[in-house]
Amino acid sequence: MSFWQPRSVLQLVLFSFFAALAPLCAAILFTMQTMGELADKDRDVTQLVVEVTRLGQEVQHEVLELERRAGQYLALSDPNLAQLFEKERTILSEKLLKLQNRMPSSNPNAEGLLASLGRLTLAVDNNLLPPGTESAKTPLDQRLDQSFIVINGQRDAVKKWLLSSVDQLLEKNAAEADSLIDALILQLSVLVSATLALLLLFAYWINKPIKELTQEIHLLGTAGLSHAIEISGPLEVQALGSKLEWLRQSLHDSEKQKQQFLRHISHELKTPLSSLREGADLLSEQITGHLSQQQHEIVSIVQQNGIELQRLIENLLDYNQLPSQEAEFEELQIETLWQELLGSYRISIDKKSLRLKLQGDVGTWVADRYKLRTTLDNLLSNAITYTPDGGSVDITWYTENANLVIDVANSGAPIPTQDAERVFEPFFQSTAQRTGPLKGSGIGLSVARECIEAQGGSLSLAPNNALPVCFRLICPAH
Repeated sequence: MSFWQPRSVLQLVLFSFFAALAPLCAAILFTMQTMGELADKDRDVTQLVVEVTRLGQEVQHEVLELERRAGQYLALSDPNLAQLFEKERTILSEKLLKLQNRMPSSNPNAEGLLASLGRLTLAVDNNLLPPGTESAKTPLDQRLDQSFIVINGQRDAVKKWLLSSVDQLLEKNAAEADSLIDALILQLSVLVSATLALLLLFAYWINKPIKELTQEIHLLGTAGLSHAIEISGPLEVQALGSKLEWLRQSLHDSEKQKQQFLRHISHELKTPLSSLREGADLLSEQITGHLSQQQHEIVSIVQQNGIELQRLIENLLDYNQLPSQEAEFEELQIETLWQELLGSYRISIDKKSLRLKLQGDVGTWVADRYKLRTTLDNLLSNAITYTPDGGSVDITWYTENANLVIDVANSGAPIPTQDAERVFEPFFQSTAQRTGPLKGSGIGLSVARECIEAQGGSLSLAPNNALPVCFRLICPAH
């Protein structure tokens, strides 16, 4: 049997909400029930304490009234008083018996008091005399005095028993209340823990497919097209995952077609370009015949634009192939590398009458030759292109904080502040004035930055005291 899958995120959220709410509702019900039981018990105990206290006070009062009634009878010898005495004695016995029944445990003093009241009478009878009294000829008042001495002692003992019993009853009730509260706290702790556990579980359950979607979308954005997309969770999220998988397949197919197109187009473009450059070189060397000054200038223009066109094609290929290339480090001669690059731009430099300054205090450095050359080539081409005729290009390199720093500065128009960072974006064209017959592709600086960042370095605009535009390359030691 498969685990239940919600149809939508909303359904999952509602289910999670009510499932997490259930322990809280149970906690509220348990609390109400426990507080109700506690209130009922307190009410019963309070009622018992009040009733027992009232009966105890009545018994104490009735014993005094009974003793007073006996004194009245002895003084007046009125039969009505004797009847009233008997009636009050009976009522006192009933109250004492009721008091005994209301108490959780019996007491010998209460039973003795009840027995003493049962033997108490105004008639003269030897059998009713208290133990230790004189013969039947003892006067009635003496017998009653002896009886009430015993009864008053028993009454005081009953009073102490009542006070002690009430205290014990209250203490027992408080202990039971504390025990009930402890049990309630334990129940609440368990239910609150269950609620938190459910909240964490459902938060994970809700967040998991969202996190998976975020990761898959991030991978799609970073060209991670090689693995299939599978999203768990609600059905609508799974459907969204299926759409992402369809999008991945489409992007993967488009990427394959793009790579195939680039391979074909590079071959188709480089083949005639090679022939064009070879022919221009033959004409420049005057192998086919002497050239006039004007013809030589035209051949130079063809050569220069052939080189520029080749650089643009290579930039386009590099831009698409850089993510899959791994760095290969080797020791390089920095000045030799610059001389090789300058050889390709000598015609453009001479034609624009540029003043070139090349200096550095670092002989060798370990870096990826191809990537570093590509970066420097694009920086040099950019400097020559944007420098007006008769301008200056300064190239300096030095070490700083164990890094190789290369500054390529030129006297071209300053780059606007709003374009300072965007010039490194692919296909972005700055508003700065560009010279030369060919329009740039807008990916040269982007390729340059990616090549140096692939080696752990950086490329950015930097201030320069002499020239308005300066690009600073920082290459770490490897």
